[in-house]
Parts: sequence; structure tokens; C-alpha cells
Amino acid sequence: MFLWLVIISLIFASLGHADVSGSRLTTVLTLLLGAAVASAAWWYRHTPAGSESDTGDALAVAVLIAGLLGTVSQWVQLFQLEPRSFGLVSTYFYDTNRRLWGNLNQPNHQATVHGLALVASVWLASRGRLRFPMWLAAVALLESGIVLSGSRTGVLHVGLAACYALIAAWLARGERRGPDPMQRPVGLVVAAVAIVAMLLALQPAIKAAGQAFDWRLFDTIAQLEAEDQISARGALWAHAIAMFRAHPWFGVGWGEFGWAQFQQLDQVGVKVEMSLHAHNAILDLLAKTGIVGTAGVGVILLAWLWRVVRVRLWHGDGEERRQTVLVLTWLAMLCAHSMLEYPLHYLYFFLPFCFMLGWLEPSGFGRWRVPLPVARGLALALVAVAAVVLGTMWQDYRRAEAREYASSEGRQALPMPRFWFRQHAQADAAGQAAITPENAAALLPAHVAAVHLLPTPAMIARTAWLLALTGDAAQGRLWMERLRWYYLGDEAAQYATIAQACRGVKADQRPQVFCGWVADRSRRLAELGRD
Repeated sequence: MFLWLVIISLIFASLGHADVSGSRLTTVLTLLLGAAVASAAWWYRHTPAGSESDTGDALAVAVLIAGLLGTVSQWVQLFQLEPRSFGLVSTYFYDTNRRLWGNLNQPNHQATVHGLALVASVWLASRGRLRFPMWLAAVALLESGIVLSGSRTGVLHVGLAACYALIAAWLARGERRGPDPMQRPVGLVVAAVAIVAMLLALQPAIKAAGQAFDWRLFDTIAQLEAEDQISARGALWAHAIAMFRAHPWFGVGWGEFGWAQFQQLDQVGVKVEMSLHAHNAILDLLAKTGIVGTAGVGVILLAWLWRVVRVRLWHGDGEERRQTVLVLTWLAMLCAHSMLEYPLHYLYFFLPFCFMLGWLEPSGFGRWRVPLPVARGLALALVAVAAVVLGTMWQDYRRAEAREYASSEGRQALPMPRFWFRQHAQADAAGQAAITPENAAALLPAHVAAVHLLPTPAMIARTAWLLALTGDAAQGRLWMERLRWYYLGDEAAQYATIAQACRGVKADQRPQVFCGWVADRSRRLAELGRD
């Protein structure tokens, strides 16, 4: 699957499409990394060490620890104790409608980690590695994290975890019963009920505590009861479908979603937030890789699922079935989240996803063995390449970060990134440059590239002003008119900024018609704001 997407990317590049944002190269490298992780997981599964039954326990322990640490971080953020955490907890900086995000800086992602950890806790308890009182405490802590995240996705994960407990109870029929209740089918059924009941109890309890102690938390219950919950997602999905219709075979390409969205704002005609992804894995693939890429991925995944079900569920022994159901549940959670956001664009979800795909793969390329010298050489080569990539990437990231937060005077003295994030640093430099009629033609290409990378309202307005100064006032006006379709596009501020820039230019250098139109629109928007 990963190699198929790499091939599609290479075909897209061969058709003459430029990688303006640099995202295509990064995506191809990430897909190759995913293929390597999946292959390594498949290879390890077929070694004597990998075939042992405690591998599932090790994965579950790691996931459970991650979930518990995330919840602790959220409680630290709740009481605003980040300065006393020795830099171990990310700072939460919103004052109202607080959705605490742990160390992932995204509440829905943290809720997904909690969901994965809930399943891991059931697995460990069913195997006697976690006694019932400790399991109940872990569930309470994890679900308190889901409530603090304010995530509706987390509520879905609680339901999936309860379903997993019921499936585990069914698989435990006829097995030898352990001393702990969670090792018996009836205990797992009770666990499924307890998982749901715990959330139903914690939601109003934490809400009441938040109102009493002024925690200013996001009200998930009110959000779940509200109407029109997916209008924002629906607008993004409409844009993804429009991209697919305009580019049905190979899509718009990696890194071009935001640019394509900006280009078609007036054609789609719905208010939409600026985004680089469709917030739905299927529509995102259709928009970026077209029917060729999406159909290939779909066929490969369906064939993989058929092999897993046939070999590991139908013909596997009891232990293999239990481990397979565990991993499939984790994959189901990641896929469910991917229908509303894009978690697989983050390595901390993408790499485990790849590992689980490879781990469950029952066939592969046969039982051939790589000679030991070749295996060692490949391992050393992988380590060397990884070291070079990580070293240069970290250095360039720090350079881009330093330029982002530097003062305007000190920014020019700082070095630019050499290999990675160069487009981001160039976009930041373009956004900080002072625009004059004399340098407008020189600044325009960098601004267009910056809009390719991230079409923010401020960058759109600056580019529209550059277009007007370079003689393309009609295009500049079109760019500004598109702002009305952006959710939180800040039209009034952008028109006011350009109106001020018009007043700062000499009359003989000023695009008179464009500036007159901008002044009129700015005045009308200001009047609407006062009303």
C-alpha cells in the first residue's frame, strides 16, 4: 500500500507537477519509512521471539502507560501547574472552553490515546496482568482524561472499548478460568458495562466540579446534544469532492490541498476553514491521489483484511485470535478517528499503524531468510540514513523555529534551513518583508509559494496587494473576494490593511481602481462591524 502511494507520487511528478510546498518529497520519505516499519513488524512476527504470546502484553503495557501519562498531564494543565512540572508538561494557554490536550497539543489525539489505552487495560486485565481494582482505577483515570479533552471522538472510543470487552468475553468461553474476575467471560461483560457507566458518571461529575471551581471546561455533553455538528467538516468534505471532480485520476497532489481549496472557494460557495487536509481519510486520498491512488489503497487493504480474517481469525488458534482482535480494535480506533480528522499524518499514530498492519500480515514474501551479513549491512545502512535525516531535520527545525520567533532586526542574521523546512522559513521571511512598488515584482513569487504552503488570510491579502502593484489588479481583487468564504477569514482587518497600504503609496504608483474598490469594501465592512 505504501509503495503504491509512492509510485502514484512519482507518476504525478513525471507529469510535470511541481512540488512547490516540498510536501511531496516529505510524504514519499514518510511512506517509505512506513513500509520499512511494516516490513520489520512482519519479519519480527515470523521470528521465534516475535511468535511468543507476550508481544501483545508488551504493546498493551506501552499503550496503557502512554494513556495514563497523558491523563496526568491533563490534570496538571487543569490546575495550571505546568511551570512546576520541570518542562515535562506542555503549556495550555486557552482561558475558556478549555479542552486539555496533554503533551500532544491536540485534544482529539489525546482522547484517541486514551481509547487505545482503555482497550489495552482490558487486554491486560483479561490475562491476569492487571487486577480488577487497579483496572477500575486505570479506567477512571483514562476516562477522566477523555472528559477533560472534550472530545466526541473519545466518546466513540469508549464505545469501541466496551465492544472489545464483549468480544474478549466471547473469545474467553471455554478457557481455563483465573482467580481474577476479569479472566472470566462474565467479568469481561461487567467490564464492558463498567466502561460505559464510568463515562456516564464522570461527564456530569467533572462538569459540576468545573462549574464549582471555575475550571472553564468545554461542554462535551452540550456539543453532543447540539444540532448541525458536522457542518464544518461537511464544508471541507465538499471541497475535497470538488477537487476529486476537477482532478479525478491523480488528484491535486500531496501538499496542494490548501492551494486547491483557495482556488475553488467561490466555485464551491460554502464557508470553510483553511485546511491542508480533508478531515476524512477516504476523501483526503481521493482529493490528493485521485481514483487511481485511492482504488489501489482500497484493494490492497481489503485483500489484507481478507487474509487476516481467513488465516488469523478463522484458522488461527485461541491465542492468535485474541491477539488479532486486540490489534484490529486498535486499528479500528485509528480508522474511526481518521474519518473525522487526520491522525495518520502524525508519526506517533502513523508508525504504530504501520507496525500493526505488518504485525497482522499473515503471508508476505515467503519464508526466505536474509543472509546474516546482508541483514547486518541493511540494518547499519538504515541506522546511518536515519541518523543523517534526524540530525539534519532537527538542526533545520531549530533554525526555522529561531527565525519564526526572532525579532525583525535579528531575523536577517539567522541562518536559513538547508535541507528541511526551507519553504516554511521562506514563507515566514516573505510575510515579514516590507512591500513597496519597487520590490513588488521580486516579492510576488515568494508570496505565491507561501500561499501554496499555507493560505492564511494575511498572506492572501499581501499577495493580492502585490498582484495589484504589478499590474494584475483583477486577479488581486479576485483573491480578496475569496476571503469571504473563509471561516474566520478576518475580511475587515485584511481590507483595512490594504487600504492603509494604498494610502502609503504615491498617487502615480498607486493602482487607483483597485485601491478605490478596497477603500469602499473596507468602509462597508467597518460599518457592518459597528452594526
